[in-house]
Amino acid sequence: MPTFVRRGGFEIRIYTLDHPPPHVHVFKAGAILKVDLSTCLVTEIAGDISDRNVRRAERLVAAHAEGLRQEWETLHGQE
Repeated sequence: MPTFVRRGGFEIRIYTLDHPPPHVHVFKAGAILKVDLSTCLVTEIAGDISDRNVRRAERLVAAHAEGLRQEWETLHGQE
């Protein structure tokens, strides 16, 4: 699972053997968030994380959404 962005304690990863729809996994201090790449909104949370950090993760994904979508398509093909 390659890490594509590291910033402010967040790591954004794309699993190589994952399923549609296109999404990323954001890791922060033991919590894992699943973020949909079409909306840049969190769809699942595993672990404890503050609402503030959830919003920060969404903004971080949104800031890198274009490149992350391209990486998703490189790894998984287009939808």
